Amino acid sequence: MKVDNNIQGSDQQKRGYVYIVGAGPGDPELLTIKAARVLREADVILYDDLVSSDLVAQFSALKIYTGKRKDSHHFEQDAINEEILRHAGEGKIVARLKGGDPFIFGRGGEEIEVLRQNGIGYEIIPGITAAHGASAYTEIPLTMRKISSSVAFCTGHPVSKIQVPDTDTIVYYMVASTVYEVLDAVVQKGRDENTAVAIVQNATRYNQKIITGTLGEMRKRAPSVSSPALLLIGDSIRQVIEDNWYSKKKKLLIAGEDSMISNTRDFIKVHFPCKQVEDDDHDLTENMEALDLDFIDEIYFSSPSCVRDFRQLHKTLPNRIVVKTADHDTQAEYIKLFSGNVDH
Repeated sequence: MKVDNNIQGSDQQKRGYVYIVGAGPGDPELLTIKAARVLREADVILYDDLVSSDLVAQFSALKIYTGKRKDSHHFEQDAINEEILRHAGEGKIVARLKGGDPFIFGRGGEEIEVLRQNGIGYEIIPGITAAHGASAYTEIPLTMRKISSSVAFCTGHPVSKIQVPDTDTIVYYMVASTVYEVLDAVVQKGRDENTAVAIVQNATRYNQKIITGTLGEMRKRAPSVSSPALLLIGDSIRQVIEDNWYSKKKKLLIAGEDSMISNTRDFIKVHFPCKQVEDDDHDLTENMEALDLDFIDEIYFSSPSCVRDFRQLHKTLPNRIVVKTADHDTQAEYIKLFSGNVDH
């Protein structure tokens, strides 16, 4: 792709700079130190659908949502490329923030090709890819002595090109809509139907879900799978611990500031950004989906405005959730809007 002369101009002093950044698999705390530093310095952050909104809310740059999933594109790839070039051409520091790692099914290679063609300087900052995050947060080892000495990363689409490598453990990305086609392809390639299988949805996020079984069982039971999802196949999956370290922790949703809550050993913190952070066209909350409260154990509201912001997405709360508030005014706002009791 080539652009017009205002991008191609010879004044290199006004050139911007682009960072292609991996955000990690979902848990905001898995962002690398270098990535966090770059995001603080950036003028513009173009972020994908799989980047958590509470992570993006921590930074003050202009934020542009480029959400792009299979068959549901907010921005096509060419439009994303043009947006990167436009801001870089204006002399800005641009952070292109992608879920997982930019070079593992992240199309980072395509984007740097465009930057090279247009003479824009760039760096690539790796992120923890979903397979590594899922492995750590489910206690499913990808390799294990005497069980698995090789692992391959594959994609679950297009169906006509599903690969089944000869390796001990296979991880398939992007399988929400093709899980059965992938399982069939693996069996047709000769894998025993007793081979262990795990589906990990929302890896490393508060609502992580694990479905386990064998190739044969999974083909028969038709589990419902939603994106983002990984499919892991191999005998090392038999080592999965149902009561893993991540599942033992309570999920604490924090609406607003959490300066009074420091215990991270017992809780997984789930942040709900209360400030209306605006980008060029719309505020950040426009792209936020309602939280899955079935996975939340406690909620902490830091201010009355946070209660109101939360109420925009959630009209009711399950009775089993413990609710705590920062002060009397916040408690009063919660009772007024939710007609609930507060544990304080």
